[in-house]
Amino acid sequence: MREARRLALLRHQSLIAEVARKQALRGLAEALEAEARGQALAERSARLVAASAARAGVTTGAALGQRAGFTAGLAQLAANAADSARDAARQREWQAESLTRAETRAKRLAEMSAEARTALTAAQDRREAARTVPMARKLQRPGQD
Repeated sequence: MREARRLALLRHQSLIAEVARKQALRGLAEALEAEARGQALAERSARLVAASAARAGVTTGAALGQRAGFTAGLAQLAANAADSARDAARQREWQAESLTRAETRAKRLAEMSAEARTALTAAQDRREAARTVPMARKLQRPGQD
């Protein structure tokens, strides 16, 4: 029966679409988390850079050099974290689009499955009706019309 095969195929495709939707949702959550971590790290690093600025008073050249090296390292860390946050934001956008496509496909497959169930029911009803009509004719004796 063609309708039953179509319905089985649509159910299988719906399962695959649901897995894809869940993967896209998980990817979106991971991208959001990575973006938040990158932004938080960039902000903390920038605050540390500002806090480690030279203070008024007497200092040695070695201490000044160490402070400058530390500040440069923190500034680089802040820049890397900001880049990472931007990359995560792009990943988040891509994952959101991917989730939208997966949800649209799942919705479309659900609609197609409903149509296939209706077609299967109609085909079964037609077959049942076709079986009962010849039986009714056989039960009638000639000349009873």
